Amino acid sequence: MKISFDLDDTLILTCKNAIFEKPVSRFKAFFFKEKLRKGIIELCKELKALGYEICVYTTSERSIGYIKSLFSIYGIKLHSVINNKVHMEFVQGKRKEIMPSKVPSRFGIDLHIDDDISVKQNGIQFGFNVLIISKDDKEWTLKILNEAKRIKKIKESI
Repeated sequence: MKISFDLDDTLILTCKNAIFEKPVSRFKAFFFKEKLRKGIIELCKELKALGYEICVYTTSERSIGYIKSLFSIYGIKLHSVINNKVHMEFVQGKRKEIMPSKVPSRFGIDLHIDDDISVKQNGIQFGFNVLIISKDDKEWTLKILNEAKRIKKIKESI
């Protein structure tokens, strides 16, 4: 099973009162201006214990190598990264109609975590699971774990 996370305002917070994880590799962290949201390290451990592969699905232009390196300084090994380039190639392709900004199901992702309500609306329309969390939510990791467990239970019963 796969779970994906959006980056901006989901795992990389831009608000002034944001609390961030301490990187495992402080030396390597010196080269990264962006920091990950407090709670993601433990959450990823728990999700992996549940059998989830951790992915990032972002509409940003950040390179796959940059994103994987950013997560690695926090001790998080990503299964895959879908950035805007990959999304445009595999989802939008040569279609004339505009596709949604994210379609996690096209990449075998069972649950996507995002802050953008339009992604949730697209999930309803196109049939993929999205959990919306806000950058101010103190219980965000618990909500994600509960939803991940719920989806795992459904998948196991099929």
